[in-house]
Amino acid sequence: MLVIILALTGLGAAALFSSSYNFCRTYLNDPLYMINRQIRWIVFGTILAIVIARIPKAAVKKSIPFLVIITLVLNLITAIPGIGYTSGGARRWIEIFGISLQFSEMAKIVVVLYIARMLEKNRLRLDDPVNALLPPFLVAIAFTLAVYLQNDFSTAVFIFALSLSLFFVSGADLKSILPVVIGSVVLFVLMLISKSYRIDRFMAWLRPELDPSGSGYQILKAREALRSGGFWGIGMGEGEVKTTLAAAQSDFVMAVVGEETGFVGILAITALLFLFLLEGYKMARRCGDLFSFYAIFGLVSSFFLQAMVNMAVVCGIFPVTGIPFPLFSSGGSSALTSFILFGLIFNFSYQEDEQ
Repeated sequence: MLVIILALTGLGAAALFSSSYNFCRTYLNDPLYMINRQIRWIVFGTILAIVIARIPKAAVKKSIPFLVIITLVLNLITAIPGIGYTSGGARRWIEIFGISLQFSEMAKIVVVLYIARMLEKNRLRLDDPVNALLPPFLVAIAFTLAVYLQNDFSTAVFIFALSLSLFFVSGADLKSILPVVIGSVVLFVLMLISKSYRIDRFMAWLRPELDPSGSGYQILKAREALRSGGFWGIGMGEGEVKTTLAAAQSDFVMAVVGEETGFVGILAITALLFLFLLEGYKMARRCGDLFSFYAIFGLVSSFFLQAMVNMAVVCGIFPVTGIPFPLFSSGGSSALTSFILFGLIFNFSYQEDEQ
């Protein structure tokens, strides 16, 4: 697992350097700005992961209610003008000591920890879903709505889907809370059609050629880059899509990777992600307690699914979502939470359970 993480981190840094160089040179007068910032986050994240991996598991469990409250509050106050600030149409950042942090990234981890803890505590009464599953489900809904209020629809849906995966893997009878689940899905559909730009994104995904210079531009340019890369790619640093694609260093970094390293490069990264998933699930199955099993399952799934969703957007399989590729897309919050996630996985995988 450590080798896989190191490989993904190194490849991600190389991809970000190539995709951000032109943008940073043109608009920031410093071609190394983003890669230098990313390296600082990687170093800090590595130190933090090592510390987290050594924290007693019992202490992590005891801190979960506190983490839930703090993370939920931090996500809610981003909607307050003067505290949260808007970028790309979403108000999901808070600036602390000159550093912009996106707490919806941390919400993915906290929701997993909370649900894992509740599933463990209620393990003997999962046949009573109303009392055993409804409370953690409502907390998951609270986080989903808090992130939605930031105008971050895709991350809100991701948190909801991630939460459902944990409930399903628990093997509990979900029939009693099925009406709540169905009601939530209906609510998401209403949220989707409540904003015209979301409908535009959906239509652009279906027929991007109808608006090639507007809503369909990113999708068409990403496809063009992947076709240009072919099997072997045109060479690292030689890509052209990064000079015309606005989100080349963030949401569409894999378009740059596909153009410069071709199908082989995409295949190698995908293989590493599946190895991460399989090794993570093996680590979860080896755990001697349910909390560690559920937590590692959720954390590994979160990292893997984020990467898959991002790649699916670049390939045109999903509509544009705004979900970053962990370790590859620019953004300190995404990088930092990835290393927090790694630290927790290692923590739960080797520490014996302490009741």
